[in-house]
Amino acid sequence: MDEFLVCYDYGSGGLWGILTAPSEDAVRAKYPELTIAEVRPPWMDDEHIGQLYAEPLRLDDPPTGLLAALVADRERT
Repeated sequence: MDEFLVCYDYGSGGLWGILTAPSEDAVRAKYPELTIAEVRPPWMDDEHIGQLYAEPLRLDDPPTGLLAALVADRERT
């Protein structure tokens, strides 16, 4: 499994997380709304990225955190 820095842009902001998945294609297939960041944004300091790594999301687990928000938004539309 690989770890991906992902962002869910919900329109008026974005939620960031670390998502563990077998591939970028697997992420895109399940959550096409996510952006996969190739590099950490300049504004994201070590403390922030450390917090994301401390609570990673897993592709095949029930959605929590930003994934739960994404799924809730998906169901509203």
